[in-house]
Amino acid sequence: MMNNLFENNYKKKQPLAYRIRPTNLNEFFGQKNIIGAGTPLRELIKKQKFINSIFYGESGTGKTTLAEIIAKELKFYFVKLNATTCSINDIKKVSEESEKRLKIEGIETLLFLDEIHRFNKLQQDSLLSFIEEGIFKLIGATTENPFYNLNNALLSRCLSFRFEKLEKDDILNIISRAEEIEKIKLENDIKEFISETANGDARIALNYLELILEVYDSIDKNELKKLLITEEFFHKKEDKYNIISAMIKSIRGSDPDASVYWLGRLLKGGEDPRYIARRLVILASEDIGLANPDALNMATSAYIASEKIGMPEIRIILSEVVIYLAISTKSNSAYEAINKVFQELETEEIIEVPKYLTKEYSKNYKYPHNYENNFIKQIYLQEDKYFYTPGNNRTENKIKEKLIKLWGRKYGK
Repeated sequence: MMNNLFENNYKKKQPLAYRIRPTNLNEFFGQKNIIGAGTPLRELIKKQKFINSIFYGESGTGKTTLAEIIAKELKFYFVKLNATTCSINDIKKVSEESEKRLKIEGIETLLFLDEIHRFNKLQQDSLLSFIEEGIFKLIGATTENPFYNLNNALLSRCLSFRFEKLEKDDILNIISRAEEIEKIKLENDIKEFISETANGDARIALNYLELILEVYDSIDKNELKKLLITEEFFHKKEDKYNIISAMIKSIRGSDPDASVYWLGRLLKGGEDPRYIARRLVILASEDIGLANPDALNMATSAYIASEKIGMPEIRIILSEVVIYLAISTKSNSAYEAINKVFQELETEEIIEVPKYLTKEYSKNYKYPHNYENNFIKQIYLQEDKYFYTPGNNRTENKIKEKLIKLWGRKYGK
């Protein structure tokens, strides 16, 4: 009885995140692409097997929690270390204890090494022999892209799983679980506020929830709503999509001032720079395309940068690209071309591949590089189809001239 009393007191003092931490895969929300039904990792765990892995993604996406669940599901002894504070000697100590545990008790060990990107090359190399010999299984966790921050020798021995920000429904499921465990019922607009404000981070959601639970019985519910929820919140989701739409349309309309203003609104409002960068990559092909192929290179570079550089510095890179895209010559010819192909495939009969373009009959294929100017007329599509119409701009006018010269067909009509 006394032990239960002390245990209950201890649990009450634990942070909410620990009190409601899931203990099995059915209680784990999010990352369906990694651990959802039918995924390779889920099937592997069902068979009581595991492969050394790297979990990477932003904080609050479930990396540590999933590692603990995996250890429990597989009945592994769980060891957690942080690369910012541990050394090679700590790794050796874990390996010695793991080997002894395996030999005497037959229990495997799972080492969860947080912030693994903080290990230098020598420290990373120290892990190799232990995981190769199976002395312990490794899950390395990092918020950084492992393909830039971990050496190839370690990566080649591990599977890599990218953890995405949690969906709104995942956050709401976590809140519902907390309500059930804490025996409390929150108003829908408060739960809506938490799920929106968390921005895909379960820790932020639980911190807000814990604050609310602490004052829930001692504050008027209407006052609590006023404190947490403002008019701006109710329009936050709508504003995000309105603002991104305004930025895209301003770039398409070649207005750099409006474009960079809406970019600033997005960033100042806390929008993920990577989401903005992804939209710019799409725009570079859809609205600028072949009129200025460098636009895609610029946008792609910004996307890569957004993976490695956060606020406030990424704002400068995104500003440069947004202005560049806004002042670029525009063409949607590539966008229109693939749309025409898709429409053709949905409504018309499929065209067979000419035999001499197949591997089996390739001896009849004329290799263009064997001919003058690296070109020889031959049929690549057995019916005359015109999907690509060059836009009326300097670059595509040259493309049009070249196509007419090569094929004698009058493109653009």
